[in-house]
Amino acid sequence: MYKELYNQSTTKILIYGAGCSIVTEPTAQASHLWNIMQLSPSSASPKLSERETFPKFFRMYPPETVFNIVKFAMLKYFGWKKVATLHQSVDLFALPIADFHDLASANGIEVISSESFADNPEVQVMNLKKRGARIILGNFYENKARRIFCQAYKEGMYGAKYVWIVNGWYGYEWWRQDDPSHDCTNSQMDTVVAGSFSMDALPVSLAAHPGVSGRTTNQFLEEYEKYVGVNPNFLTGSADAPYAYDGVWTMALLLQEAERRLQKLDPPQSIGNFDYKNHNMSELLFEIMKATDFEGVSGPVRFSATGDRWPSSEVTRIQDGVDVRVGIYNPTVPKDIALSWLEETPIQWEGDKIPVDSIIIKEEYHTISFVLFVSMTILAAIGIILAITFLVFNIKYRERRYIKMSSPKLNNLILIGGILTYAFVIITGLDTGRVSQEMYLWMCQVNAWLLAIGFSLAFGSMFSKTWRVHKIFTTKIKKTIIKDSQLFVMVAILVVIDIIILVLWEVLDPVRIAVTHGPERASHGNSDLVLVPVYVRCFSNWETYWLGSLMCKNGLMLIFGAFLAWETRKVTVPALNDSKYIGISVYNIVILSFVGVPVTIILDNDVNSNYLIISLFIFFAATVTLCLVFVPKVKARNEVHPKNTMLMTQDGESSDPTESDKRIKTLTAKVKSLEASLGKKDAVITDMESRYELQNPAAMSDNVGSTST
Repeated sequence: MYKELYNQSTTKILIYGAGCSIVTEPTAQASHLWNIMQLSPSSASPKLSERETFPKFFRMYPPETVFNIVKFAMLKYFGWKKVATLHQSVDLFALPIADFHDLASANGIEVISSESFADNPEVQVMNLKKRGARIILGNFYENKARRIFCQAYKEGMYGAKYVWIVNGWYGYEWWRQDDPSHDCTNSQMDTVVAGSFSMDALPVSLAAHPGVSGRTTNQFLEEYEKYVGVNPNFLTGSADAPYAYDGVWTMALLLQEAERRLQKLDPPQSIGNFDYKNHNMSELLFEIMKATDFEGVSGPVRFSATGDRWPSSEVTRIQDGVDVRVGIYNPTVPKDIALSWLEETPIQWEGDKIPVDSIIIKEEYHTISFVLFVSMTILAAIGIILAITFLVFNIKYRERRYIKMSSPKLNNLILIGGILTYAFVIITGLDTGRVSQEMYLWMCQVNAWLLAIGFSLAFGSMFSKTWRVHKIFTTKIKKTIIKDSQLFVMVAILVVIDIIILVLWEVLDPVRIAVTHGPERASHGNSDLVLVPVYVRCFSNWETYWLGSLMCKNGLMLIFGAFLAWETRKVTVPALNDSKYIGISVYNIVILSFVGVPVTIILDNDVNSNYLIISLFIFFAATVTLCLVFVPKVKARNEVHPKNTMLMTQDGESSDPTESDKRIKTLTAKVKSLEASLGKKDAVITDMESRYELQNPAAMSDNVGSTST
């Protein structure tokens, strides 16, 4: 161009070219200095839209940034919101990608990865796979496209899960061309490019009538094929032929209109009068070019303020080894209907399913199942009803001797402790699947109090009663009185210890909500769905130490209770001694603890199994304990002195005598009768001795003398 500009033999009025942006850019930066306009048939670099740098440049082919609008429409249509980009580090590709990134957020698109390369794209392709890219927008030259897709084949980035969207101006069967830069076979390349999309300016007019040239698009293509003598698809750049043809018509119409206007001037002028210093004629040509508007074989020809053309665009897809047109974007209609899909060439999705834009990560909150919660609640409710039944019985028959001897007030505490432990089962099942996190946090705090105080009330009362039996039967003092009030103090001490620990826990290390995530796992039947288990728990920093304190205190209480049960095992007063039942209860709790605690630790993340085991163990331990303590009392509710009982109460005879009372009265009467009979016999013996002394005084004296000797 520079050689021709300095050639004084001819004057250039217009420059037509170049075809490639890397050639067009430097020439368009300089041509305006000679007051010459430049028109390119196929340069696509967005940089050429900069009017300050290229003030007199126009082009027939739209800039690459135009296709971003088509891409956004396509992404919206298929519901893809996460994409990745891969581009070659030249302005032709870097600028459209930068424009896409600028507009992505406004269009609801998240760019999860953006990779660029200068020569070797292998590492960048691997990076896309590591980032989980599924929808990939590519901007690069044809030779790099072959290398990229070969690497994508090696990485397995093809098939039903991946969608590639690349430039549409590559040559015919570009992926099958011989290229020493990659080592994939044609079969492998056919496999990896299958289903890939491309976008390009629509090289044909949608109008059915002839354009300004007097030819329809089909007529032009037929003449063009006849002219070249071969299938145009095999010719490099053949897709740009309609643009080049319309470009010639653009210049012809420009010169025609310019000549018409110049002839009307006074004095008349002609294009032949143009020289490189004729700024006025250059401005006239520029104004006429901006106003260009005609129907060409490539569609409507008109230019924007930046000298760009905005024709319709086509979306093509490689299906069954052939690159076919599947959609058209018409910028002259509203955006929501601008992109239309062709019925004659429908998109053939593998598996008849549109790919997802990324691996769907779904949080799966693990909460206690409703059926399990209801089942355990019913069990706990049965336990509470049982405890209340025993409580009513204990209050109603508290004056019966057998019940009264077993300290009914302490029995009430045992039952209240049992009710609290049953309530623990119900409240534990109220997790975040049924209540808010704020309520769940409160439930966690209440649960600690229920179980700790419930345990102390139940077993503290039971052990204090056994301690009284132990004290009575092991002390050397004949009369030992231990009142219920003393036993209440013992239970209160245990409860106060619990309260102190729990209050310190609440104040120094308050419980809070902890949300943890488990390892990801693929969903069965949907490889695009990854489930992430989410666990919501109550947590505190020193939780282990607080629970350990409560467990140590309760463990010592169990050991002490077991000791008392052993020491009082021979006391045969069922109304007073529960040693056998205490031993069984302690045995159950120890066994359940040794089994349950490790199992719940192992099944920590299995909330249903964990809740089931804890609930069953607590229900079983509480129910067995209450039944062992109270069922014998229910059976013996009508007896004052049950079997093997030889102890009288301070109240004397009962107002409701039984057979045992009658036998005792009979024996007492016999004893009194025998005592009276013995008294009478003693009186007779004394009288007989007195008479004998009066009748034999000498004998009595001899007896006395001999005794003195």
